[in-house]
Amino acid sequence: MSTRIPAAARTCALAVVSACAAAEPAGATLDTIIVSAERGGAALKETAAAVARTDAATLARLKPTFIGEALNQTPGVLMPNLGGEQHNLSIRQPMTYNAYYQFLEDGVPIRPVGIFNHNALYEVNLPGADSIEVVRGPASSLFGANAVGGAVNFNTRAPRAGFGGELALRGDEHGYARADVSLEGGRDDLAARFAGYSARGRPDWQQYADYDKEGGTLRVDKWLGDTLWKTTLTASHLYTDMAGSLTPSRFGTDPGYSLHTFTYRDVDALRASTQLSGSLNDGGTSTATLYLRRNHTEQLPSYLIFNTGPTTASGRTTDNRFTSYGLDARHEQALAGWRLVGGVTVERSPNRQTEYNLAVTRDAASQRYTGYTRLGLRRDYEVVLDNGAVYGEAHWQPASAWRLSAGARYDRIGYDYDNRLEPTASTGAPSQQKTFSALSPRLGLTWQASDTVNLYASASRAFTPPEVSALFSSLQAPDLKESAFDNLEAGVRAEPLPGLALQATVYRLTGHDEIVSFSTQPGRSEPRNAGKTRHVGVEFGAGWQAARWDARLAGAYARHRFIAYEAAPGMHYDGRDMPAAPEWIANAELGWKPMQALRVALEAQYVGPYWMNNANTERYAGHTLLHLRANWRRGAWEAWASLTNLADKRYAEIAASTYNGLAGRDPEAQDTYSAGAPRTLLAGVRYRFGGDGQ
Repeated sequence: MSTRIPAAARTCALAVVSACAAAEPAGATLDTIIVSAERGGAALKETAAAVARTDAATLARLKPTFIGEALNQTPGVLMPNLGGEQHNLSIRQPMTYNAYYQFLEDGVPIRPVGIFNHNALYEVNLPGADSIEVVRGPASSLFGANAVGGAVNFNTRAPRAGFGGELALRGDEHGYARADVSLEGGRDDLAARFAGYSARGRPDWQQYADYDKEGGTLRVDKWLGDTLWKTTLTASHLYTDMAGSLTPSRFGTDPGYSLHTFTYRDVDALRASTQLSGSLNDGGTSTATLYLRRNHTEQLPSYLIFNTGPTTASGRTTDNRFTSYGLDARHEQALAGWRLVGGVTVERSPNRQTEYNLAVTRDAASQRYTGYTRLGLRRDYEVVLDNGAVYGEAHWQPASAWRLSAGARYDRIGYDYDNRLEPTASTGAPSQQKTFSALSPRLGLTWQASDTVNLYASASRAFTPPEVSALFSSLQAPDLKESAFDNLEAGVRAEPLPGLALQATVYRLTGHDEIVSFSTQPGRSEPRNAGKTRHVGVEFGAGWQAARWDARLAGAYARHRFIAYEAAPGMHYDGRDMPAAPEWIANAELGWKPMQALRVALEAQYVGPYWMNNANTERYAGHTLLHLRANWRRGAWEAWASLTNLADKRYAEIAASTYNGLAGRDPEAQDTYSAGAPRTLLAGVRYRFGGDGQ
């Protein structure tokens, strides 16, 4: 018989690899191990940051078809569903498309710096994840550039010994169908797990919104004594139509209408990593991760179609592909009441992009775009993105109830840009190099006031460098610098009664030198470091669990304001609220188990009113949605059903307006709405085999 420590136990012992905590529907406990908070692993009560964890049990119960269904249950998080797994995100920021978030898998960013994609979570294979961790607020000292509003980390699930797996099917009344499969098995010292799915959407309520998605994750764990060698491969393919947004009249009378008949997005993504993690000396843990990314995104997007006449329009295709090679190496050392962490990251990402101009035909009566002809090549360039970083942290426990932490990361980011066309205002800037650097420090303090009350405070700075698109799109490359964000926050976590968990965080986040689009003259604009914003808020959460009942609440109150923003000569938005920034958001759920095998839950999602434009003249009224879910399980079988948007409410996932408050008002030309789905009934069944059937 083997005398090796079981793989699951060793994984828990190495918190740098996995987070093994009790599955609690009411939320994480103070002793829950959080992997993302300190680039290693620490109990929640030792973490001076606002961190939330969605565990495997919650994901298994919720069975989301869209990642936002899980993330929206996190305090201070709102993720609109823009169709076909497309999205944007709000964490300590408005619902934004800007590069203010870092998306990671096992601590490795999904995309390189400089070519952020607000849709990047459609490249995640959720069945491969064991948990989702959200670090709210600046996390650049941990993960580098773009971790301004926060970081979202997907921890892959470790395989178990033996053999087991599951098969699942689900579908809804509007044309969504999906099949899931997972297989795992092996010995204590060598095991593998594959999990993936194939989904198709043919929404009968919305015109031109079909999509197909396939994704899979393979993880292989090999134990070499007490050293874990973990290898992970995730691949996905997404093809989706792009229905686009609607005018106010269409949204009010026909929310399923689409002006588009040919816009699309086609994405192939692959990520591979191999990691060694183990102890090379007493009290120390060393980890080295090699990783590779490949991505090809071809699209003819709806947002790049512009009317030029009653029957004509212009458009563009974009074809972007990159390959990344990276290494992250770090060492953690316990030393006489201190815990020290140091590491380096190096990464190179060659990126190639081409764009073609399009002549688009348009039907005057329906205003629908009916076809296009490809014209000349508009852009053709390659940029090599280099990112090198060193980081370090120190954690000191001067007394049993107190813990101090300090950390910093220095990033140097280089862009080597090669324009393959003759430089012009449309083909872009001449070939050149740009370099950016930033120091991202943070300080933290936690106090275990009692066995059930934990308080923390922190100060941190984050940064985001200019994107490639902002730097080189015009003939004269603008002289831009990094945007910086300073954050102060304090929070409390408490478990005053058995089964009851409470949390609250207050924060103030100030952005400096933010890049804004400045209109130098009608029809012409340029990026400038001319923006300053302030974001203040309170995030709150509660969870309660009893024998047959459970409940939770997650929400936030926030104000997001321009401190300085000149959009054009004489056009100032200083002191105005930022658009797409509801003051209140909340998500609440009440669950009931009338019997051990059955759970029924009612969920409410509230999005408060918000301004649609910078001038604060046009307002979306907000909405409240109700969802009903039920799960039934008997032995190896499980069935579930959900009725989302129970009241069949007409609402917008996001609403926007380009009206500047000065010129003539034309809502049909200036206001847009992305329609949310109507009431939808979804049902599914799952069969588990092998292992312990759990």
